[in-house]
Amino acid sequence: MRLLRVALAALGIVLSAGAAAQERFDMKVREDLFAGMDGDDAAFARAMTLIDETLAQQPDHAEALVWRGAARLFRSGGLFRKAEFAGAITLSQQGLADMDRAVMLAPDKIGVLVPRATALLPYAKFLPDPIVSRRLTETAIGDFEKVIAISQAIWPQLSVHARGELMGGLAEGLLRIGETERANTLLTRMMGELPDSAYARQAQKRLANPAGRDPLSCLGCH
Repeated sequence: MRLLRVALAALGIVLSAGAAAQERFDMKVREDLFAGMDGDDAAFARAMTLIDETLAQQPDHAEALVWRGAARLFRSGGLFRKAEFAGAITLSQQGLADMDRAVMLAPDKIGVLVPRATALLPYAKFLPDPIVSRRLTETAIGDFEKVIAISQAIWPQLSVHARGELMGGLAEGLLRIGETERANTLLTRMMGELPDSAYARQAQKRLANPAGRDPLSCLGCH
């Protein structure tokens, strides 16, 4: 599940043009959560404590819910690797439910849509059930599309990284479900809109080889 940690690392860049930093829940929790995903158990515990305390006071706090969902998906991956399947399935189901409820509570909030999309895309990639994998990938695609639509008024002001992450994530999802024509349109846009960037270079590679493994997002992340 390292891909989940890497994908979520792009979140702060994408959100930079959204809510003010002091209002952003991700700023309070993400660094500890990322450190925890890299093996720092104490940092992970701090992040989960903050999330749990927030939800105890505000059960409908959408951002806390979506981050708890991402954390639960990450933890389920560790259990799957240990062949502890019952616990892994329970945690993954809880994580997905958290994220779905978060989006239900705040369907137009970038700070909710982006975490769900960036968590679902790598998670769905490794699911053995192709039907569930496609469904979750399509959910991520929908989230990316909505964030891009919401961001149109400020799109020119977004950084190359922010625009690249959003378009790259969307293109990756489209390629994964066989929507090559739509993906190619987006890849061509990335090349034209983000010239001389890592995103443009990777987009060019994937246009030449849609089945390739060259990443389209998480470029330049920590």
